[in-house]
Amino acid sequence: MKLYILIFLPVLLFGETLTTLIENAKNSHTSLETIKQRVATLNNEYDISRNFEDPSLSFNISDIQFADPMNRGLEAMQYSSISLKQKIPYFGKRDANSKKVDAKKDEITLSLELSKVKLVESIKTTAYSIWQIEEILKITNEYIDLTKHNIELYSNYGSNDTKSHMSIMSAEMTLSELKIKKSQLSNSLMGFYKKLSYLSAMNVKSLELNMSVSTPKTIAFYINSKTTNLSYKLKEASLKVANEDIKVKELSSAIDPIVQVGYYYREKYKDYANIGISFSVPLYGTQSSRTMISKKLALSSKSEVTDLSGLLVSQISQTHASLINFYDIYNIIQNQSMPQIEHMFELSSSYVKNGEELLIYISLLEKKLSLDEKNIEVIANFHKTKAILGALIGESK
Repeated sequence: MKLYILIFLPVLLFGETLTTLIENAKNSHTSLETIKQRVATLNNEYDISRNFEDPSLSFNISDIQFADPMNRGLEAMQYSSISLKQKIPYFGKRDANSKKVDAKKDEITLSLELSKVKLVESIKTTAYSIWQIEEILKITNEYIDLTKHNIELYSNYGSNDTKSHMSIMSAEMTLSELKIKKSQLSNSLMGFYKKLSYLSAMNVKSLELNMSVSTPKTIAFYINSKTTNLSYKLKEASLKVANEDIKVKELSSAIDPIVQVGYYYREKYKDYANIGISFSVPLYGTQSSRTMISKKLALSSKSEVTDLSGLLVSQISQTHASLINFYDIYNIIQNQSMPQIEHMFELSSSYVKNGEELLIYISLLEKKLSLDEKNIEVIANFHKTKAILGALIGESK
């Protein structure tokens, strides 16, 4: 039994990693499976684009004379026939349709990849929110214990004057607020874990995250990588579909021959065969109108591609500015403010001797808690912003 405990101890001690959650989500999430099925259907659509239209098969009995309807040998005009009519796609129409299907397949495949990118971004930002709440819970619990300790210590050794009672009452109210905050954080944490379990398609109970803050990449790196943005690529794929559709519509004006072959049976006369060729005549301009519709849609798609390129630069610039801002704030708190405050706080905590000092200490306690929370929030927002920037350049890991 002890051996089994030792084997599974790492699983009990450590939570799921982001890599595990992301890979499981990409392999198992139901929203991605839906798009995968849409991609699979295009394989069948491609096969259809290579086929001819179904032929028409017809049977005829001609010249049924009412005076003697069962007699089929009265004259040479009486025959029974079977005929086959087939439309033959011409002028490269099948190839054009196949290229359009290929373009549609590329478009939907890119939409699948874009969904993966958005899913990964959601998993990361949710995971970072969980880390943020858990860290704030940790320090809230620490401050609850610290506040209880100081109330108990001061109650045992403090005086019985009015100021002392007011100091203890103030500390008790602070303690109540901390407990309420702890309850709210715990409930919020449960909701985030449920969301993360849905996004990752697995039951997540705990997380193992690396939340170290490193120097951000330059804005030039992200702007130079904007062409890998999957929304941009998807717009380009839509434009390609529109252009291929124009070719299909233009070729629809070319007349396809319809070949009809028939065999004619006559009871008392020689049998014979018949062959005919017919053509549809584009008299009403329907094909030209459809071509114009496709061209206008292609122009619209082209404008969207151009517009998105400029929009991406704007989004990357704004998001990167936020990343730099969080990085600067982190350095101010972590490297400038925190060391001094920690030292002063440790010194002051050992010199609480009267009610006035307890009030000052509780006030300092609240301010330090606020600064600790700010530091945690900045670290979480730094990583969330990195995840957003990663999604803007198509990262899905």
